Amino acid sequence: MQSKHFTITNAMRDDVANKLTLQAVAQHGPRIAADLAALNAQFWAKHCAAVEALPGLDKKHWHELMQAGAVTATASCEPNYLVPREDKEPRETQIVAVFKEYKKDQRNDLIGRVLGSTAYSGVSQYLTRQRHEGHWVLSMKSPAGSVPRLNQMALITDPELETMALMACAELAGVVEAAIAFRAQAMSVLLACRTSRQAEDLFPEAAKLLPQPVKNEKALAPTELAANVRNMLSQGVPPVLAQA
Repeated sequence: MQSKHFTITNAMRDDVANKLTLQAVAQHGPRIAADLAALNAQFWAKHCAAVEALPGLDKKHWHELMQAGAVTATASCEPNYLVPREDKEPRETQIVAVFKEYKKDQRNDLIGRVLGSTAYSGVSQYLTRQRHEGHWVLSMKSPAGSVPRLNQMALITDPELETMALMACAELAGVVEAAIAFRAQAMSVLLACRTSRQAEDLFPEAAKLLPQPVKNEKALAPTELAANVRNMLSQGVPPVLAQA
């Protein structure tokens, strides 16, 4: 029979540390998602109001104008804002929620796990990954589907909207850094546990996430197994019956 307790491998530690981290930060997901949803609603409300204010672009005509190709349609937008610079013109910059760090694969993988978790599904719907840099940037999604696109619509100039966006991103970035710190601490505790028994005593929450030992079925004794294999060698392996 297999012993109840077993040696913990590094692969087990990694898996448990990741699961514990997702548990630890899950509570923040819905709150940040609500902030981003409010930002998204205000962003598109302001955009639609700006479109309607233009001559000949009454909302009731949008669909037919987009269908005819008279105006360009859009249903998403990655917003920018103006970053002040000393003695220079402000620089238009994309709003990054979480930065990918070069050659920090474990860190970046953990961020992907957090943002890809169920608790952060409401957050991730307002994020997208940059193709080249790999940062997670804001992506506003039109709740009404396609609407007319305007030049420079990505640039947020409204101070209230800019503050909402930057605060939501700062909060998310703070949660990410806390997740990274928590995982490192959890891993330190797991590294101190050589066996599942030690984990149960020192870190029971982690022990519950370890893979449970599989109960061995009654196996043939080595002598019986050898005899069985030798018998198959002499008589041939039973042929596999073809399915009808």
